[in-house]
Amino acid sequence: MPIPQTADTRQMSRTYMMRLINLIMENRRPGETASRRLKQAGLMSCIYTMHLAGEAVTVTKLCERVKAPRNVVVEIVKALESRGFLTYKTNLHDGGRGRVYVYSLTEKAAALVSVAE
Repeated sequence: MPIPQTADTRQMSRTYMMRLINLIMENRRPGETASRRLKQAGLMSCIYTMHLAGEAVTVTKLCERVKAPRNVVVEIVKALESRGFLTYKTNLHDGGRGRVYVYSLTEKAAALVSVAE
């Protein structure tokens, strides 16, 4: 779903993503490769776009959007959680069986948005 954007919104999004990418790339974790940090930045870009569109962020939706296997997306999401960018709440699945983890930006990640404004 395309997000209606003005020039101000596009500039804010660019500034936010530049800050986020710099934060992820500069804060190397032990044993973490540059490739893994780039994957985190890329997935966070998708999550931020979904956040702007008001979409619920779930692993299933992320898998569909980035065309990646579930285990890969889960690994990246867990890394973003450990960095303090994502938090989740659990909801019952629409069918009433199982749980769905709905992710949202943490205060740390949201602060990057307000800094970018």
